[in-house]
Amino acid sequence: MIMLKTHNKILLCLSGVLIGGVAAVFGIRLALMIVFILLLGILILADYQRSVYILALYVLIDYVVRHLLGSALLSGIWDELLFIGLLFIWIYKLIQHKKAKYKWTPLDLPIALFILVGIVLMLFKSPNLLIAIEGLRAVVQYILWYYIAVQLVDTTETAIKVYWILVLLGSLLGLHGIYQYIMKVPMPGNWVDSAENIRTRAFSIVGSPNILGSLLVLLIPMSLALFVFEKNKLRKLVALGTAVIMSGALFATMSRGAWVGAALAVILFLLFKNRKLIFPALVLGSIFIFFVPSISERLSYMFTDEYLFKSSEGGRIYRWLTGIEAWSESKWLGLGLGRYGGAVATNHNLSPFYMDNYYIKTLAEMGLVGLGAFLLLLWQLLKSSYHAIVYQTNLYKKELMIGLFCGMIGVLVQNFFENIFEVPMMVTYFWICAGLLMVLRNSMDKRNTVILEE
Repeated sequence: MIMLKTHNKILLCLSGVLIGGVAAVFGIRLALMIVFILLLGILILADYQRSVYILALYVLIDYVVRHLLGSALLSGIWDELLFIGLLFIWIYKLIQHKKAKYKWTPLDLPIALFILVGIVLMLFKSPNLLIAIEGLRAVVQYILWYYIAVQLVDTTETAIKVYWILVLLGSLLGLHGIYQYIMKVPMPGNWVDSAENIRTRAFSIVGSPNILGSLLVLLIPMSLALFVFEKNKLRKLVALGTAVIMSGALFATMSRGAWVGAALAVILFLLFKNRKLIFPALVLGSIFIFFVPSISERLSYMFTDEYLFKSSEGGRIYRWLTGIEAWSESKWLGLGLGRYGGAVATNHNLSPFYMDNYYIKTLAEMGLVGLGAFLLLLWQLLKSSYHAIVYQTNLYKKELMIGLFCGMIGVLVQNFFENIFEVPMMVTYFWICAGLLMVLRNSMDKRNTVILEE
C-alpha cells in the first residue's frame, strides 16, 4: 500500500476542494480538464513513460469527451491537445535525462516520404486548398502517434503494461458488445441488408460494428500472445479469458470483413507458433460456422445472386468500381486529398459514399504516386517487423511481437473491405502497436534506453 506523507495528504485534500469548487462554479467540464492536466503533470514527475497509458485509453477518453461531457470544442481538439502534451513530455525527457536521444527506427524515412508526398500533392493537386489540408490531416496526423510511442516508451516493462492495458480495454468493450448482442440493443445505423435475418450487431461505445470488429482483430492475437508469454497462472488465465471474450464479441459484430481479418491473423499466429495446429483450427472453425446459423447465413449470403445484384447496384462492388473509374481521371496524382471516398469528402459533399476499401480510396485521392508511397510504408513496416521477430533472441519479447504483427496484418486485410484508417481511434491504435513492436525490437531493461537501428 502506498503511504502518503502528511503534506502530500494536505495537498491532495486542497486539490480536491479546489477542483470541487471549480466544478460547482464553472461546471464539470473545466474541472475534468484540470484533473487531466494535473494527472499529466504527475505522470511527468513520476515516470514520463506512464503518459503513454493515457494514449492507450484513447477510445475511452474519446467517448467521455464526445458523449458524457458533450463538448463540441473538446471533441474536435482533445487528441491534438494530448499529442502536444505528450510531445512536451518527450522534450522534457530529452532535457531532463542527459542520455536520452532520438530513437531512429526503420519506419522514419518511409513515414517522412509519405508525408512529403502528401504535402506535394496538397500543393500541386488541390482545387480547394482548405479541403486538401483537411484531407492531408486525416491521412497523416494519426501516423505521428507512432513517434510518441517509440520515443516515450523505453523499457520492455512499460511496453508490456501498455500491451496489457490495450488487451484489457478490448475485453471490456467486448463484454459490452456481447451484452448488446444478447439484449438485442437497437442498432443506430443501417448495418444489415433487408434480406438478412439479423436483429442486432454489437458496436459497444465505438459506434460501429465494423470498427469494433477491427479493434478486436488487432487485439485478439495480442491476447493470445499474452497467454503464451505469461508464466504466472493467474495472468495466463486472464489472458485466455480476454481472448475468449473478444472472440465472442467479434462474432457479435457480424462483421464479415473483421472475420476474414481475424481468421488470417490467427492462422498467421499459428504459423509462427505451431503449424500443426492450423489444420485442427480450420476444422474447428468450419464446424463452428456450420452449426451457428447466424454465421453461416451471414457468410453464405455473400454468394447469392441477390447479394451480388445489390452490391453491384449500390454496395461494395459498385463503390469499388466507381472509385477506380474516378481514379482513371488522374491516374498518377489522383483527384486531390480529401476529395473522394472518405470522411472529408463526404462532409464537403464531394463524395456520395465511403469507399469501403482504404486502398482504393487512397488511390482515388492520391493516385499511383500516393498509393505507392503508402504501400512502401506498409511494406517497410511489415518487413522490419518480420525481421525483428525472426532475429529476436528474447523468447518472451518474441511472443509479444508476434501478437502485434499478426494483429496489424489482420487490420490491413480488413482495410480491403472497410475504410478502417478513416477512423482516428483505429489508425491511432494501429500505429501505437507498430511503435510498441519497435520498442520491443531493441528495448533494454529498466533505466536503460537504446537507439533502434536497422
